[in-house]
Amino acid sequence: MSTLRERQKAERRSAIFKAAATLFAERGYAATAMDDIARKAGVSVPTVYAYYPAKADLIVAIYEADRAVIETDKNAIISNPPSDAADAISAMILAELQNGFDYLDNSLWREVVATGIRAAGEYQPALDKLNNRVFDEPVAQLLGVLQSRGDISTNIDVSATVDLLSDISMAVFHQQIAREHPWAWVEARIKRSVSTIVAGLRG
Repeated sequence: MSTLRERQKAERRSAIFKAAATLFAERGYAATAMDDIARKAGVSVPTVYAYYPAKADLIVAIYEADRAVIETDKNAIISNPPSDAADAISAMILAELQNGFDYLDNSLWREVVATGIRAAGEYQPALDKLNNRVFDEPVAQLLGVLQSRGDISTNIDVSATVDLLSDISMAVFHQQIAREHPWAWVEARIKRSVSTIVAGLRG
């Protein structure tokens, strides 16, 4: 059971990254100062730095917290995948493309992507490492389960397949946030792409 102090720390941490997410979406990453985030969160500037030593750390924290919300969904898919391999892989990618928090909308993600391009991604190495843990590793686990069931070939290059699925996921994600496509469009695009790939994975 968490102590009062631990709960207060968690609440402050949450308030800070929620404030950062809101301001990054409204003003842009570059135009948002740590002082602004502290004011929005209702904490002191030293408190912000105590939790997040650099502004780039907030981008990573926002993404990590959002992904943690959907981790249970992804684990459930791995534990009990749909009977069809294409449906299983599609479900995993679609889970990844969902926002865990309602306040993290496309305007924030557009800013994150644009800043990564403009600034050569001061937070990109940390995001890449996190993405490996929250996307690449679960997808690789799912492929292993599908191989053990005989749904896809055991001779495939799992690492290359994960990279391909990651590329598809990112391509659809970028189109979604840029053009505000409805979720039905996202589902159709992912399922069509994954079905094509799975046809080749069955050997």
